[in-house]
Amino acid sequence: MKKIGSLLSAALIFAAASAVDAAEGKIKGYMFGDYYAVLAADDGETKLPEKRNAFQFRRIYFTYEKGLNDDFSVRYRLEVKDAGFGKGSKMEPFVKHGYLKWKGALGASDFYFGLQGTPTWAVAEKVWGYRSIAKTVLDWNKIGSSADIGAALKGKSGKIGYHVMLGNGPGQGPEDDHGKKIYGSLSFKASDSLVLEGYADFNMKPAEQNELTVKVFAGLQGEGLNAGVEVFSRTNAKAAAGEDVTISGLSAFGSLPLGASLKGFGRVDAVSNDATDTTDLLVIAGLDHMPAKNVHLMPNVVVALPDGPDPTIQGRLTFYYKF
Repeated sequence: MKKIGSLLSAALIFAAASAVDAAEGKIKGYMFGDYYAVLAADDGETKLPEKRNAFQFRRIYFTYEKGLNDDFSVRYRLEVKDAGFGKGSKMEPFVKHGYLKWKGALGASDFYFGLQGTPTWAVAEKVWGYRSIAKTVLDWNKIGSSADIGAALKGKSGKIGYHVMLGNGPGQGPEDDHGKKIYGSLSFKASDSLVLEGYADFNMKPAEQNELTVKVFAGLQGEGLNAGVEVFSRTNAKAAAGEDVTISGLSAFGSLPLGASLKGFGRVDAVSNDATDTTDLLVIAGLDHMPAKNVHLMPNVVVALPDGPDPTIQGRLTFYYKF
C-alpha cells in the first residue's frame, strides 16, 4: 500500500502539472547523480568497500508552485533518491515540501506553515553551490534536517536577514515526542559579495536529552569566485552514560572559474567527536564543465579520512541538470 500511495502521489502531481497553464503556476525540477567507483577503502569498510561501483540518481526533485492571490502562495515538492547499493526497493517519491506562504504577514516578514525548508544550512548551501557533489558539513554529518513540519517567519531588513522557525524536529517524519525544535538564523550582508551568519537551534528531547547546535558562517560570492568557512558545535545532553557529548567541526570550501564553461572546486571538512576522541577529515576536489545552460558534468574525487581506519577514496563522474 505504501508503494501504491507513493506512485499515486507522483501520478497525481504530474497529471495536475500537465493540465495547469504556465500562467497559473510554475513547474520546475532538477536531478543529479553519478557513476562512482570506490578506488580504495579500509578492509573493515562495509558501507563503501573497495571496488564497489554503480550508476545512481542521488536525488530527483519535482516542484510545483502557485500563487493563490497577491499575498498567498503554495509549494509542493516531491523528492526521489536511490535506495542504495544492493537494496531491492525501487526509487519511490516522497513529499519534501508542502507549505503555504503568506507574504508580508508581519510587516516585512513572510509566514510559512507546513513542511518547509529549515534555516540550518540554507545560507551555507547557497554559497557552497555544489549540493549535487556533497551536502554541507552539518548535513553530511546528520546534524539537523533540511526540512521540518512547523511554522516560520522569514524576511529582510536592510542588510539583515532573519529566519526563525518552530518545528516538530524529526524532519519529514512524524512527531515522535512532546518536545519541539526552535531554529534561528541571523545573517548580515556586509557587502555585495560577503555574507556573515550566526545560527542556533535547540531540540527539546525526552529525559532531558536535549540537542543544542550553534554555528557561524562567512561566505564570499564574487565574480565567479565562491568561498566559505563554517564552524559549528553540537551538544547532545546526557547522550553517553549520562554525560554530554559534543561534536564540533569546521568546513572550508571554494570554487573559481577556469574558463568560459569550466570551474574548479574544492572543500575540506574536519569533524571531532569528544565521545570517541576522534577527528575525521573529508576532502573533495573536482571540475565543473557546463556544456549547456543548466547542464553540468563534474569529474570529482571524494576522500574520507577517518581517525584510525584507512581512507575511503571515491572517483566519480557527477551529472546535474535542471529545468
